[in-house]
Amino acid sequence: MKKTVNRIVIVGGGTAGWSTALNFLNRTDHPKITIIASKEIPIIGVGESSTGKFFDMINHFKRNSFPDEKTFLKETGSTFKLGIKHTDWKSLGESFTSPLGDYYLNHTHYPQSRYDFFRIYHVANKLKYEAQQSQLMLNNKLPFIPKELKDFRFRHVAYHLDTYKTGQYLKELVLKNNRVDYIDDIVVDGDLKENGILKNVILKSGDKIEGDLFVDCSGFYRVLIDKKYTNKFISYRDELLCNRAMPFHVKNKNDDVIKNYTHVVAKKYGWLWEIPLQERMGCGYCYSDDFITPDQAQEEIEKDLGFKIEPQKDIKFEAGRLEKFWIKNVLSTGLASAFIEPLEATSIHMTIFQIVHFLEQHYSDYMDFNCQQAQDDYNGDFGAGWDNIKDFIVLHYRSKRTDTEFWKEASHNKRLSPWLKGKLDIWKTRMPRQHDYDSRKNDNFIDLGSTLWYQILIGMDLLDPELAYNELKSFNLYEIAEMDFKRRSQFIDNLVKSCISTNDFYKNEIDMMDKYEKISIDPSIWR
Repeated sequence: MKKTVNRIVIVGGGTAGWSTALNFLNRTDHPKITIIASKEIPIIGVGESSTGKFFDMINHFKRNSFPDEKTFLKETGSTFKLGIKHTDWKSLGESFTSPLGDYYLNHTHYPQSRYDFFRIYHVANKLKYEAQQSQLMLNNKLPFIPKELKDFRFRHVAYHLDTYKTGQYLKELVLKNNRVDYIDDIVVDGDLKENGILKNVILKSGDKIEGDLFVDCSGFYRVLIDKKYTNKFISYRDELLCNRAMPFHVKNKNDDVIKNYTHVVAKKYGWLWEIPLQERMGCGYCYSDDFITPDQAQEEIEKDLGFKIEPQKDIKFEAGRLEKFWIKNVLSTGLASAFIEPLEATSIHMTIFQIVHFLEQHYSDYMDFNCQQAQDDYNGDFGAGWDNIKDFIVLHYRSKRTDTEFWKEASHNKRLSPWLKGKLDIWKTRMPRQHDYDSRKNDNFIDLGSTLWYQILIGMDLLDPELAYNELKSFNLYEIAEMDFKRRSQFIDNLVKSCISTNDFYKNEIDMMDKYEKISIDPSIWR
């Protein structure tokens, strides 16, 4: 059988383009890769926060001599991210944490192994979820301990990224591979064959670049997936009000604590993000221009922070996704596929996940790009996946705040999709269960399961404590949950004392990473 994929053409640079190239290099052996990107087109760079998908990309593939994590941290100024701290979302003056991947395995397997009686215990007792990884966040500690103390496994972290430095780092890494060609130019068009297969892309210079598989990483331009084919944009505008982002930087002072979490602070007309890097803080105001102008937004932030800011840009966007992410021999990822808002780092998460899923489940050197079923499966999976993420973000706006018209509107019941409204109705009669998130076409394969949903539901006070208590009692799990809670609390209190502080690590210990064990909280230690 003759190979059909001999050259892959990636259109666009930035985090999306270079991480896409890296994944193709790591997960394929044969095709040549051409990357077309231009310095004339600036990187959007709204968010500088990632999820575990980026961590996996950095750490789990050594086929192409990827430098070690230590080199990555030093070269890019990145920091570890253990989760997100939300301030003023439920109501003014209150905050809560949502750690990454702080999952729990029910050792009783009753009523099933994914029944999270540990978090339900928090609901029943009106407790903030500040267990395990949250304590590292609240104490500015990183999950590193001296090797002689204990050998734990490490997982469930991500990075805070300097978007420009990270893009340059990935670019240099990718271009070292002899399978890769790089063209500094702009794609303006392309030629389609009679059967709809894209034959080539046409550059601003007039050159034509042929390929077998094209990946559109051109951001909001969507020069291939939306311009060369009939595609539909599905707007989330009626459910999510924020449509502008104003990023800016704040230089770190010598005595500033480098946080190990993304801090998101709800403001009058949206929310502020604070993302700690080694040398600066990446910040921005995500807001709705239905209620405030860009000048007023800047004035509000400067008043709250107590100093002037210099916005990098002011970006207008519409939350939503395309109907199709794969058409014929054209695939899209990153902003070219969808964008909701910077909250929860969903853009970088899905940028990597869409490519990884394609490579793991669909890619072959002998692909038939006229096979509609494969494209329908992929498009159905990620259509449902983005819809699920959208509902998860909408959940963050189920606030008790009524101090501005923005919050009154953002939290209104009319913002709820039928799916989310139905789930909130169900959770008035029982606690959430894993199946609730598996009930869409994609079986929750995007990794937004019970863990993160519970943490937001608890933080926003959206679950009934009496119902949670009665449910645990009826399953004979309350006493077991209470015992686990006490054991976990005692263990983490002792562990936090042994972990290294964030500032000590970044200022003194990056070069000494090998003398530490990277740790995680393994559920098996409780019994």
